Amino acid sequence: MISSYVGENAEFERQLLSGELEVDLIPQGTLATRCMAAAYGMPAVWLRAGVGTEVAIGKEVRNFNGVDHLLEYAFDADFALVKAWKGDTHGNLIFRKTTRNFNMQMAMAGKITVAEVEELVPAGDLDPDQIHVPGIYVQRIFQGSNYEKRIEQPFKIKHYAR
Repeated sequence: MISSYVGENAEFERQLLSGELEVDLIPQGTLATRCMAAAYGMPAVWLRAGVGTEVAIGKEVRNFNGVDHLLEYAFDADFALVKAWKGDTHGNLIFRKTTRNFNMQMAMAGKITVAEVEELVPAGDLDPDQIHVPGIYVQRIFQGSNYEKRIEQPFKIKHYAR
């Protein structure tokens, strides 16, 4: 499993600590860039993140303009499972809020992309200027249900007089 954050999932923690699950922890920026590289058809990218740390062990290092970089390979993902806010029957996707972090790149990085959407509309109903991922990248799409967001809390901004 590849991850940039293990979160607060007790079962994940149990499996990791017991050795049932092998995890390759990747810096979050590296994760995003490897997704992007796959989406853009680039086989690899040179990144500064991880130089001089355990992340660099076994990786090729090259110096560019006096700065060391690690060679990071694009993800070779057979499947990408993504969640979007809205999509149409042709697979065009619109993301909102935190789902814009990695889902757009992953949707384009997988050889086969399966998208779950909160709202599925007929083809042609989405504003073309609002589409984040064109349907050419999505092979399967379905409308999910029962979206309970237990950990989200309302956030109130306090305004202070100056």
